[in-house]
Amino acid sequence: MSVTIEPGMSEAKRVAALLKREIVEVVGCTEPASCAYAFRTLARHWPAPLDLPTVRAHLWVSRDVYRNASTAVVPFLHQRGVRAAVAAGLTTSAAGFNVFPRMNVAAARALLRRRGWLEVQPLRKRGIWVRAELIQDAHRGEVLIADRHDRVARLVVDGREIKLKNPAPITPPGLDAIVRLARRRMPALETIAEDFLLKQAEGTRRLSLEKRVARLVRERMCGHRHAIMTITGSGNHGIFLGLPLRELYREQGRSVLPAVLLALLVQLRLSQERSRISDDCGLAIKAAPALAAGLAFARGATLPQIRGVIRSVTRKLRSLECQGARASCGAKAEKSLRLVMDEVNAVTAKSHD
Repeated sequence: MSVTIEPGMSEAKRVAALLKREIVEVVGCTEPASCAYAFRTLARHWPAPLDLPTVRAHLWVSRDVYRNASTAVVPFLHQRGVRAAVAAGLTTSAAGFNVFPRMNVAAARALLRRRGWLEVQPLRKRGIWVRAELIQDAHRGEVLIADRHDRVARLVVDGREIKLKNPAPITPPGLDAIVRLARRRMPALETIAEDFLLKQAEGTRRLSLEKRVARLVRERMCGHRHAIMTITGSGNHGIFLGLPLRELYREQGRSVLPAVLLALLVQLRLSQERSRISDDCGLAIKAAPALAAGLAFARGATLPQIRGVIRSVTRKLRSLECQGARASCGAKAEKSLRLVMDEVNAVTAKSHD
């Protein structure tokens, strides 16, 4: 979502703009979606109708993007890997980042049956970095996506640079400010937090919470068509935060929204401090500490206790590594959620002694 940031904007309005920008509904894993979005951006600005039987494409991606894009299953096509993602991007009619639901499946499958139309080169770069090139007849175009899954840093078609407006960056507040904002009970911010909860996919409710989170994460990695509310570019993080907090919301109603807001903002802060994508499992070093902070806050934890539970959860889950967008992410989510609940119980038990 594009949000205009004006000079002198209040802290609350800046935080609201940041949340609206970072909470996005997406079907499918966001790394293959980013590859698809790169080619969709080129297709939207192409000077002539694309002729898929003659098009040629090149894709250069960072090692972090390639790790996840090459292992996740693309929804609707039920195929794993970058090639399927690019085919989806060239055959979708989506206007924004949520590319997969609007693809022409038959056209994508026909393109995948061609040989030699796509070259993919992983690079040693880190973080989110996707460069796509499209060639057809005398036309040539290039797009670069960097820093965010949906941020077009450069777009050139037939030698002419096309300027796309990117929103100004917003630095997430620190933990002290996050706690202060949560305690102020601002309707504008709590409405965003509530919307995140209510729109999040819930999975199979007959399962325990831990099993439900694990299954939904696993199914998403395997190409199921769940529409997920992502946060900081990650659907798995959105699931991990959303389902436990939704259960709390179901029990306590809107009184829990300050804790939801706090968890979302801690997630934003940790993603800014620890990078959006890396060799570390993002559930372990971002979503799990953020959820622990929100749950602890909901139980009355103090600021030092919240800092402590963030550090403790991070330290105990640090050994979890990212091995790609695989079904095994579900087991990591289950393990992380159990540890979060144990840590929150320990912290809040001490505060009541």
